[in-house]
Amino acid sequence: MPLPDSFVTRLQQILPEDRFDSVLASFEAPLATGFRVNTMLRDEDETISDLRAEGVPLEPVEGLAGAYSVPADGRAALMASRPYADGHVYVQNVSSQMAPIALAPRKGDRVLDLCAAPGSKTGQLSALVGPDGEVTAVEKVRPRFYKLKANVYAQGATNVLPWMGNGAAYWRREPESFDRVLVDAPCSTEGRFRTHDPETTAYWSARKIREMKSKQVKLLWAGIQALKPGGTLVYSTCTFAPEENESVVAKALRTFGDAIEVVDAGLPTSGPIADRAMAGLTEWRGRPLDPALERTRRVLPDELLEGFFVARILKNSSTVGIGGDGAA
Repeated sequence: MPLPDSFVTRLQQILPEDRFDSVLASFEAPLATGFRVNTMLRDEDETISDLRAEGVPLEPVEGLAGAYSVPADGRAALMASRPYADGHVYVQNVSSQMAPIALAPRKGDRVLDLCAAPGSKTGQLSALVGPDGEVTAVEKVRPRFYKLKANVYAQGATNVLPWMGNGAAYWRREPESFDRVLVDAPCSTEGRFRTHDPETTAYWSARKIREMKSKQVKLLWAGIQALKPGGTLVYSTCTFAPEENESVVAKALRTFGDAIEVVDAGLPTSGPIADRAMAGLTEWRGRPLDPALERTRRVLPDELLEGFFVARILKNSSTVGIGGDGAA
């Protein structure tokens, strides 16, 4: 199944010329299986030792603590292993694991996961903050909310507080109350396109990108309002579209001014992720964007990684009363 022609044209405009062919090839290549150890249930070293004893061909991912992968032909061995059956292994693409690591919550922090289902990053955040921390996990859609609850409890994430409702409205319950906020926004999912699976591209269109941007602007605005002054927020997507990435962050910068700033994205400086990361765009289709967006990162897909975008934002001062009520 070929990729949509208009998507390929856009991709050529987004990527450096020397990266385009490898990204295009990645949509056809067999994808490695990423995973992390569920340290809420068992020690990481013990679990990795057991996997190796069972012959699972795993490798740690350089630069990303707790992340592992097995090649495409090793997935069956991982899924048949005792640690997986016991819930000590959580399958999660390496790109998905980057956002919680970039957020870097401390033990005991209060974290808001604003778009939480199905709960992969929520469980990861739960382990990072530890038993003295707390993760509020928000999901709007009822079936996805119940899937989120089941998932985090299966991971032993007893410090997670699931809340069903609109993420764009949650800040009103607890304005400026969280040490860390993750806005892993719903998006057009371009980073997950696969040529052998027509479902991955079936709903993609320029209109879809515009619809997603409208939601993303509101979610990021709400996340900033929920964040304490001095706190950190990570905005992430699994898409290439600048409208859904740099442009959304640019809107927040215009709205909040000096109250927020884009800081280093917090991704690895060596290893496969560093090799596939490119600086954020400061221009799109002839229109200049804030130079600070160069600090964001677009991670390009390959046989290990799905396409991903990460922006890390520091809140310098209170934003109460700024920006109306989150209008796009």
